[in-house]
Amino acid sequence: MLITVILWIKGKAQCLIIKGDDKINSNEKVVKKIIYSSQELMNILEIIQQLQLPHGALAAGCIRNSVWQVLSKQPLILKSDIDLVFFDPARPQDFDRDLEHQLSKMYPTYKWQVKNEAYMHNYDFENQAAFKSLEDAIAHFVETPTSIGAYLNKEKQLKLIAPFGVDDLVNFICRPVPAFSLDQAHLIIFKRRVIQKQWCLQYPNLRILI
Repeated sequence: MLITVILWIKGKAQCLIIKGDDKINSNEKVVKKIIYSSQELMNILEIIQQLQLPHGALAAGCIRNSVWQVLSKQPLILKSDIDLVFFDPARPQDFDRDLEHQLSKMYPTYKWQVKNEAYMHNYDFENQAAFKSLEDAIAHFVETPTSIGAYLNKEKQLKLIAPFGVDDLVNFICRPVPAFSLDQAHLIIFKRRVIQKQWCLQYPNLRILI
C-alpha cells in the first residue's frame, strides 16, 4: 500500500509517496522532505558539517518553524535564530561566543546562536545534572516540537535527532517535554514561551497540550 502526502513547498503542491510498511517513519520523511526542499536550510547544514564540530547540528526553532510554515502553506522564511548546537565537554565555554562571532562575519545573512550543550544544563534552573549527550540535551528543550535536530553525516545524508519522534511536530501538537512537566516552575516556562512566541496566531492548526 502507498500513502500520498501533499506538501506545499515554494507555492507548489508536491507529492511525497510513502510505502505502507514505512508508515511508522512517514512523518520523519515529511520533515526530511521539507528540509531538503529548502536551499537555505541545506546551505546551513553544509556550513555546520564543514565546521566538524563534535555532534554538530541545526536544531530547535529553525526546523520547527520551517516545518510548520510549509505544512500551513506559508512561505518558508527563516525568522528565528540559526540554532547551532554541539556537544563537547573538552572545549572551553567561551568557544561558543568566538565561533558565533566568526560565523556572523562569514555568513552575516543569518543570526547565529551557537551553544555547546555540554554547558547548558543550568540554563533554566541551577544545580541540574549535566547532559550526557547532544540527544539528551535536545530532550530537555522545553516543548516536543522544538526537540529536534538535523545534520549531514560524512556521506552528506540528512539525519534527524528527535528524542520524542516528530509526530507532534508534523501534527501541530505542542506539549512540554517530560523534563518540563515535572512541576509548576517548569510548566510556567512552557506557558510563557507559548504566549511570547505567539505560535497559535501564526499557526491556527496548533494545539497546546499540558
